[in-house]
Amino acid sequence: MSTWFSARHRGLRRSVHVGLGAVLVLALAACGSSGSADQPAKSSIDPNLGGDAAWQQIVDAANAEGKVVFYSANDEDSATVPPAFHAAYPKIQVEVQHFASGALTAKLDAEAGNTATGADVASHSSRVWWQANAARLTPAKGPAIARYWKDTGFVYANGAYTLVGGNPLGAAVNTDRLAALGATPIKTYKDLLQPALRGNVGVVPGEGSPAAEQWWYYAGQEMGGASGLQQLAALQPRLYRSGTTPLATDVASGEIAVGFYATRSSVTALADKGAPVAFVPLDPVISIGGYTGIVGNAHPNAAQVLENWLLSPAGQVALAGDGNALTPLDVSVLGAESGNARQIPKGSHVTDGVLLPEQTSFYQNVFLPTVVGRS
Repeated sequence: MSTWFSARHRGLRRSVHVGLGAVLVLALAACGSSGSADQPAKSSIDPNLGGDAAWQQIVDAANAEGKVVFYSANDEDSATVPPAFHAAYPKIQVEVQHFASGALTAKLDAEAGNTATGADVASHSSRVWWQANAARLTPAKGPAIARYWKDTGFVYANGAYTLVGGNPLGAAVNTDRLAALGATPIKTYKDLLQPALRGNVGVVPGEGSPAAEQWWYYAGQEMGGASGLQQLAALQPRLYRSGTTPLATDVASGEIAVGFYATRSSVTALADKGAPVAFVPLDPVISIGGYTGIVGNAHPNAAQVLENWLLSPAGQVALAGDGNALTPLDVSVLGAESGNARQIPKGSHVTDGVLLPEQTSFYQNVFLPTVVGRS
């Protein structure tokens, strides 16, 4: 066990678990502080750019409504969306509630038909849900979707929902532990199969998550298919069914040297605390897609304004400017202040949870029996 972990074990465990999976409500009036020395990137491009008189009427009505409710499966949105949105629309309070993707879609299903309360706008990774519910969604009317998205191929069901970003999944690597084992640097999926890593690997099997099953299908092909997974199984990987946060924590502690799949945000949060851990996106990049749409009608005009903002350069920089998420847009349209924003690599895999028969077969009949030990 690393000296870093033994010195900081309790504080670290607390910091990476508090708030995960919980509902976090943020009022914008409390988000005016700018005292941080590490300011987030902000786009100077007006999110209303290209809007006509009819759009201005929607903005005026949204200001009168004064509130919009946003459900998100991305826990970082609770911190990044409110202050950035407030900068553009100070008269509209955005209430961000965070849920895991499955819990979020279940809550949306329970709220269906209730126009008085609940979410106005949502963002989550289950394209299956978006497809099934497209008919009851309200298409975006703002100028951003036509100005920046019409030729991207990422707008679905006549504007009912849009791919708003990608969360790259890769490997968490304890650089000290990796060197001590004599393993070569991790860059590709096959690098994860080094015999030197035996007993020092953790994996998130992702049972029950269609997007995770797709990740294992794509990653499995890069590892060499069934024979590559047999090599992985020979490393005796530890299973992390509870997700990426415990996996990243154990990599940071040195309990294991490498863990996958991992999210950039979960790893960088630990690296920022001094842990000898790095996020490796792996080549080629595989991302979990995040989709957004207007799902409710309690604040119909404010919902349009928030959805337009999410799809504008201002929203994209707020979501992806720290480099943890990827934007579907060409970074050049985001303006000079795009921070560390990176585009989803062209031709790379973006999971959507819409499983093809060959993907289901590979996960159920090859990955699970070989790596997880199920039949």
